[in-house]
Amino acid sequence: MFKENLKWGIKSGESVLIKAVYDTLFNFNVSTKVCLACYKTMGASTNKFIKTLSKIYLCNYLNSKAERLSVKTLGNDTCSVFTLAKNTVNQFSQNQSYFIVSHKGNRYLVDKDFKQITFKGYYEIDFTDVAEFILAKKINNANLISVGLLNLKEEIVIPFQYSEIKINTKDSLIISCSAIVRPNAEDDIFNFEGKKVAGYRRHIDMATKNFVIHKIYEPKEYYVIYNVEKKDEKILYADEIKFFEQDEILIHIKNGWYIYNMVTGEKKPNKQS
Repeated sequence: MFKENLKWGIKSGESVLIKAVYDTLFNFNVSTKVCLACYKTMGASTNKFIKTLSKIYLCNYLNSKAERLSVKTLGNDTCSVFTLAKNTVNQFSQNQSYFIVSHKGNRYLVDKDFKQITFKGYYEIDFTDVAEFILAKKINNANLISVGLLNLKEEIVIPFQYSEIKINTKDSLIISCSAIVRPNAEDDIFNFEGKKVAGYRRHIDMATKNFVIHKIYEPKEYYVIYNVEKKDEKILYADEIKFFEQDEILIHIKNGWYIYNMVTGEKKPNKQS
């Protein structure tokens, strides 16, 4: 990058790729295909009592030819100017193949060759540990947020009927929590094809091929380890749990992490913690 007349641009050797006309510039990301270039302007900030002007940043996504990304938005309009939010830079740089853009409160997924992946506009989009899945969120008129799971064709794998979705990549399971969005509904477990394989009235915090781990919140918090094959359960007191191996989980007790075997009930210190 280089600076000229208090503005930023990008050079490759002596060749100017991006002219120095931007107030803030985030260099080409790991794919070396896209940079994020923003300019400062004044925008109206309103509430019911007073209207003020405040400094805002508007951004272009540019390739090495200085061509601007343009996406189709709601109503089939097009847009090449995007807002700079607190998570914009992270969503731009965290994935090697894709990035997320924001326009008028709606998020869209685009690949690093400027091919648009999603067209509907979502309240939020998040990457997952499974390359072909993205988490998307919608918000209704009552400000209730629901979560669904999409593939990269923008097809719905898990419908927008849940407040939280977790993925167990080792056992190819998707754990979906209904609380808040559907308070009296079951928590559900799906396979990667989106087929429901089980549902439980108790909250599912985690699930593996052989076990379902429920979290109980009242009158005190604890976990219930349910053996799917034997249909029996054990109570586990821990502050937090995480995926580890098929029949083992990581549990946090007081100041330490342990490996807990759900078959034997034994725990041992996690030397990597």
